[in-house]
Parts: sequence; C-alpha cells; structure tokens
Amino acid sequence: MRLGGITDMSTVDWYGNVSLVVFFAGCNFRCPYCQNSGLIPVDSGEEIEIETLRRRIEINLNLLDAVVFTGGEPLLQAEGVMMAAKLVKSFGLKLMLDTNGSLHRIAERLLDAGLVDRVALDVKAPLTADDYGKVIGLPRLGAKMVEGVARTLELCNSRGVEVEARTTVAPTLSDDPEFIRRIASDIRGRCDVYYLQQFDNTGNVLSPHLKTLSPPSRETMIQLAEVALHEGVENVYIKTRETGLERIG
Repeated sequence: MRLGGITDMSTVDWYGNVSLVVFFAGCNFRCPYCQNSGLIPVDSGEEIEIETLRRRIEINLNLLDAVVFTGGEPLLQAEGVMMAAKLVKSFGLKLMLDTNGSLHRIAERLLDAGLVDRVALDVKAPLTADDYGKVIGLPRLGAKMVEGVARTLELCNSRGVEVEARTTVAPTLSDDPEFIRRIASDIRGRCDVYYLQQFDNTGNVLSPHLKTLSPPSRETMIQLAEVALHEGVENVYIKTRETGLERIG
C-alpha cells in the first residue's frame, strides 16, 4: 500500500469511537478546496507492507474501537484496501471507509465481503454532471462521477451499511443555500447522518485563490444546516473550528 501516514488514535474521525486512521495516497478528484492536496498524486506518500499496519494496530489495540480508511481516495488501491480491511476485521475492530464514492465497483467488493461497518461518503455537490464536474475540478467527468456516487449510496442502503454523508462548505463554491438544498434533496432518506464541514484554509489547499478566502462563519454553517433540515434530511450536524461538532435542529 502507498500511505500518506497513520494516526494511532483519533476521537474526531468517527465520533463516539477511538479510531486508528490510515491515510491512503492518491486521489482521482481535484477538488479546489482539498486541504490534503499533497496526497493527490498516486506516487505520493510511501509504500508500506501490511505488517507495518498490523504492528500499529497491535500497539494500541486495547484502546481502539475502530479503524478509519481515508486519503486521498482509498479505493484507488483496491487490493491494498481489501487486504488492510481483512486485517482490521481480524482484530475484531469496526471499519469506516471515507470515500468520494466514484469507484463503486471496488466499494461493492468490500461491502459484499462484510468488511465495512460505516461509509463516510463525500457528497461534493448536487448529483448533476455540471455541478459535480465543477466542484471536483474535472468538468468532463462529472456525469461518470455522479453515477458512481449514486451507485455507492444505493449499495450501502441495500446492504444496510451506515452512511455518513459529508459536504465541505467552501466560499464561492459550495456555500450557497440553494446548492445545499439540492444536495439535501438528493440524499434525503439515503443517509443516517449529514455533516456540513467548514472549509479550512490552513492546510495544503489545492487552489491558491481559495486559500486566501476566509472559512464560512459558524452562523452561515447553521443556516445551511437548517436548509438541509427543511428539505427533510435528518440528523444534520455542522463541524467548525470554533466549536467542533454540533447537532442542528
């Protein structure tokens, strides 16, 4: 596997669980607000053996509830993520997959093998080709990616796997109430929880222009969450630097 790193213990990646977090290198999206842009190249990070991950889990096993696979996009490394998922389950730990949803056939393999307990699905935009293509920085691939995200949602729902839908609220890109309302309409009844995440300009942001812009205020985040609630989405939360995770409504 090529990894960008491993965080031995986290309480904020899967709330309610102490998790070891594995950052897979490589991503097939080019989202302008990405703050992990150093992990986009497929040759980023470093190659590690599965035994390295085994040792890291063993060291902290008595303190852990779960493991989170994030990135980058973990499913780009199909065989590596399958092998790592089997390792996680051999320890009796829960596994959450953080994915952009575009590689639904790989997701289906993991779900059918019973290796994933929860999917954190990044829903970047309303499920239309134009919107998606713009937000992921790949205008020509919008339709294909929307198909993948929709299929990943269907797979999770049909197999009874929890879905944590997420949208990053970035200025000028995804902070319009109508934009959020349309996402909410697309995911209503198809996810267990919806997180609106405040854009963070302190990381390695892909777009130099976005890095110069201030994150949306907590008040703006609350207003957008209320839009999603009004559209019929249940269990809506905001995540901000000021106050962390808050349930709205």
